[in-house]
Amino acid sequence: MKLYKGFLHFLITLVSAFAFLTGWATLAHSLKPTQPVKQEELAQLEPLPPVGMVSASSSSGGLQIFSPAPRVRSRSMFVTRGS
Repeated sequence: MKLYKGFLHFLITLVSAFAFLTGWATLAHSLKPTQPVKQEELAQLEPLPPVGMVSASSSSGGLQIFSPAPRVRSRSMFVTRGS
C-alpha cells in the first residue's frame, strides 16, 4: 500500500508540473492584449444628452425630482474586442 501511495503522489506531482508548464507556454505564446489599432477603426461616441431637472419644491416640501432625458439610439454597438 505504501508503494502504491508513493507512486500515486509521484504521478500527481508529475501531471501537475506538466499542466503548469503547458499552461505557461500557452500563455507566453498567445496574442498580446496591446495590439496596435488603426485610427479608422476607432468609433466616435456621441455625447450623452443632458439630464433634465424638474423642481417640485412647492408640492413635495423642497425636494427635487430628477427625470432622465429621452434615450437616443446610436447606430453602432460598443465593441471591446475582448474575450
